[in-house]
Amino acid sequence: MKKLTNFIRSLLSVSPSEAKGVVIIFSAIILLILLMFFSEKYFSNSQQSLIISSPQMLDSMTVVLDRRKPHYQDNFKGNTYYKNDFTKKSYKSFPFDPNTVSISQLEELGLPKFIAERVEKYRNKGGKFRNKEDFARIYGLLPETYERLEPYITLPSAENESLHTPQAEIADLNKNSENYIENKGFDVRTTEVNQKFSNKLPTRFDLNTADTTILKSIKGIGSGYAKRIIKYRELLGGFVNPEQIRETYGLPPETADEILKFSFVKGGFRKIKINQVSLSEFRHPYLKYFQVKAIIAYRDQHGVFKSSEDLKQIKILEPEVIEKILPYIEW
Repeated sequence: MKKLTNFIRSLLSVSPSEAKGVVIIFSAIILLILLMFFSEKYFSNSQQSLIISSPQMLDSMTVVLDRRKPHYQDNFKGNTYYKNDFTKKSYKSFPFDPNTVSISQLEELGLPKFIAERVEKYRNKGGKFRNKEDFARIYGLLPETYERLEPYITLPSAENESLHTPQAEIADLNKNSENYIENKGFDVRTTEVNQKFSNKLPTRFDLNTADTTILKSIKGIGSGYAKRIIKYRELLGGFVNPEQIRETYGLPPETADEILKFSFVKGGFRKIKINQVSLSEFRHPYLKYFQVKAIIAYRDQHGVFKSSEDLKQIKILEPEVIEKILPYIEW
């Protein structure tokens, strides 16, 4: 301590008391830095307490955690490593009216219990679902869950509330005909439904000209899927083959099968003038950006494309990609 004080006195030309003061101040600073370092390390490793202040906060956390569930679990069994897929919760699909459906039925449809209870609470407070989109506004309902259920909601869409879905009209017809069925002693319900909807069955249509109304006449297609199909059609430049409908993101195979029963492609798809298109304008779902750049670079180096054989010279274009993109290319 005395040596340090003398060193500071000779270095700073200060009195003995001032030198001691400098030593004390520097010692305090070093001690404070050490305390901060060790306290941060200690508290960062300690378990943090989470305070949930409201039911809404709990519901939000439930939704977030549900989205983060892994699709598989890694386990060890003896010396063999394997992966077990989580068992997916099974659910049913059936027409329902959000204004009358019970909590147990909502759970059968695949909704969590707290969401089902929220629907019931909303109705008990005088709330009413007037269209499909009203059901989507239930707090905590995931968009993908609503999109799956939307075709089965027996309410009109907000796009045209004056029109009811076939499921809703069937339900109304069944209710109105119950007394008649009981009085007559035989079931005429099937006959009446067939007569009422014989003219409403989907007719064959061109996939490249169909609008959302036509697409929604297909079983399993609601507003969400209809808009998604049209958006993908625009990205493609039109469908060349009806089977391309299966490439629509998230479209279930069985729904694609239903569309293919009634659809065809007559033409009308847009072609890319490959010898004129610029890099900024050249976009297609079948081509990645680096492949587009390679096509433009090859054209700049070797001149205009004359046939598909020229495309085959570009090594990063796989044969299957060339086959898919060829119908959209104009030489």
